[in-house]
Amino acid sequence: MVRIHETKYRYELNPEAEIDVCFFTRRGEVTDYTVVLLAEDRVAWHAVRVYDNAHQINDMHRYNRAGEKQPAEMFHGGTASEALQSSIETVRDGYSEMIDSWRR
Repeated sequence: MVRIHETKYRYELNPEAEIDVCFFTRRGEVTDYTVVLLAEDRVAWHAVRVYDNAHQINDMHRYNRAGEKQPAEMFHGGTASEALQSSIETVRDGYSEMIDSWRR
């Protein structure tokens, strides 16, 4: 029996921005992941961007202010593990601009 391990964590980028990460590993390899950039607006948290491989493709979705998920854009051509790390770095490095764009 192969064990699947789930890891989840959430941390603050600044008082109005957080990143939510969830990934699954099997035999030490990342199989599935989701990275969500969240922004606080009017005392509620809203998804701004989501990076995942829900359909075995590493893609990114933007959300609009109405909370509607926009069409997927391919994000990364590598493995799930590489894309997970890349998406975390992308959000850390660009979350202010991502949130500003979402707010417009």
